Amino acid sequence: MHSWWNVSLAVILGVAAIVAGITAWRGTVLNGHAVENFTLSTQSTNNANTMAQDAERSINTQRTLYLEYAQARDAKDAKRAAMAYSMMDSGTRSAIEWWDQQAAGNRPPSPFSAANPEWPAPSSIIDARLTLDESAAQLELANAELAKSHTLELLAALLTITFLAGGLSGVFESQNAKRALVAASGGTLVVCLIALVFMW
Repeated sequence: MHSWWNVSLAVILGVAAIVAGITAWRGTVLNGHAVENFTLSTQSTNNANTMAQDAERSINTQRTLYLEYAQARDAKDAKRAAMAYSMMDSGTRSAIEWWDQQAAGNRPPSPFSAANPEWPAPSSIIDARLTLDESAAQLELANAELAKSHTLELLAALLTITFLAGGLSGVFESQNAKRALVAASGGTLVVCLIALVFMW
């Protein structure tokens, strides 16, 4: 009976040591991934903000150039109109050309409309929003990985109960006490094993 308890206890403590090692390793890996995703999320947010600011600045610049171009054209100032037109980017020039080709009653109020397929600004804004959505997804993933890492740290702490109960079982002479402690040790180990599988 004595050797059977010793073997059972040795198996439980051996498995607990392995599980504790795997739990600590997995927690460290998840923590590293969380930090990486927090960094990527911050970077994506910065990129999205930069893209949005660049798009807004570009839109304002192109609209100002278009107003200058339209005023010069209405005033029959070909030189000033040509100068303003030359300073526009190719996307704005394409948007103006498309707009000019549409019937007056069947076109948007200005070339700078989402209804204009040649105007590139909406795609820039969409790209910025997609980057911001990507940032939010990375942040959510980082939070989930960090939560798992904390849970695994809790499991590692619970595994100390396995070691404590197993170690105390050798102190008592009573077989009932030994059984209770080994059962507590084994039960905690099983719970930690199941939790580790689900938290993987």
